Amino acid sequence: MPRVRNSKATREKIVKAAAIEFKKRGYDATNISMIARRANVSKQLLSHHFARKEDLFREVHELRFGKVVTPEVVPSEPADLLAERFRIRAQDVDYVRFLTWEAASSNSSKIPGRDARLHRIIEKASALKDLQQRGKIPAELDHRLLQLAITSLATYPLAFWQVTLLVTGRDPTDARFQRDWYRFLQKVGRLLFDSAADGKSESRTGEARKVQQGGH
Repeated sequence: MPRVRNSKATREKIVKAAAIEFKKRGYDATNISMIARRANVSKQLLSHHFARKEDLFREVHELRFGKVVTPEVVPSEPADLLAERFRIRAQDVDYVRFLTWEAASSNSSKIPGRDARLHRIIEKASALKDLQQRGKIPAELDHRLLQLAITSLATYPLAFWQVTLLVTGRDPTDARFQRDWYRFLQKVGRLLFDSAADGKSESRTGEARKVQQGGH
């Protein structure tokens, strides 16, 4: 029984060390030796728990950052899409910067944990398509590009903190900045979607009036 507990503790220690290294260096620049050294275990013991670096990355992503991405649900009202995505991302800036390092260090088309991450993206895309089919998002907008735009506006200020600091004079982790950016995204959301819905409604009203006038 003690051996089981020790094995579990060792695994948790390795995952914690890997999370630090992946965040610090990115996926490609991190190797097993670095993680083993930080976890204070041998490479052989680490390999016993995780045969491949990608397996370890996937474990880190799910255990350390899975709590950030799992609860994320597309709002029922399009006007809230931008602000709510930012609110969720701002809850764990480490996750955003973890992804930033991953992108900066990658020198191949291989995406660690691709299947699980793609599944979440497809779920969000389906929710956007559903909103579009219900007439809440303009039909002329490509839902894939809209999803990318939402992600960009919600993520960029957190990922590129130095740009945010230079432009606004505030760090993106500052509560005042996050409040102001959230409100700004709310306004953008209303301008993008509420006005489009109003325009669609006015267009339909105008068409109905023409029909009625034609009937007389």
